[in-house]
Amino acid sequence: MDFFDSVGEVPKASGLDDLVGRSLDDGWKMMVPDRNKREKLMPEFIKYWKANNIDFPKYVNPYVLEVLTRLKADGNVLAIASAGVIEEIDRMVLECGFSGLFDQIISGESVKHNKPAPDIYIESVKRLRINATRCIAIEDSQHGIAAAKGAGLTTWAVHYPEYHIDQTAADIVFNGFEDINRYITK
Repeated sequence: MDFFDSVGEVPKASGLDDLVGRSLDDGWKMMVPDRNKREKLMPEFIKYWKANNIDFPKYVNPYVLEVLTRLKADGNVLAIASAGVIEEIDRMVLECGFSGLFDQIISGESVKHNKPAPDIYIESVKRLRINATRCIAIEDSQHGIAAAKGAGLTTWAVHYPEYHIDQTAADIVFNGFEDINRYITK
């Protein structure tokens, strides 16, 4: 949204409900439905994005590393199945100290249909050689929940009070990673 402000554009969609959990391409199609305008703005956005990288450690919940470490120590297989761009996912993993915790990292760029389609979870489960009914997806977006449920995974949602995202399709909704940590250490 800062980018749109900087170039004097008003996106057609800007709500978290609409955009969180979608791929960059899908989000852009919603924000800038006019293809010509989108193609004109995208190179400017890429420059802006590279010059204004997200400071992932600043935003990561402090309990995420604790939850991941506990799950891994308990012998669980962990994967990231993100709608995002692989370069950003890899940078986040490195900068947040998550390296070595994941057995598989997959971006929605590598499947035919990104979230909310189930393709990313189907592919992740296939690569891990695990039955989907034995997997749990931890999601925060309506689109991610739909993707995980569509692939047959039990789905936990992380609710953040500052966001108003419909998570009713999840099997369990937690009030942050601290609640997940308490739940898995019972």
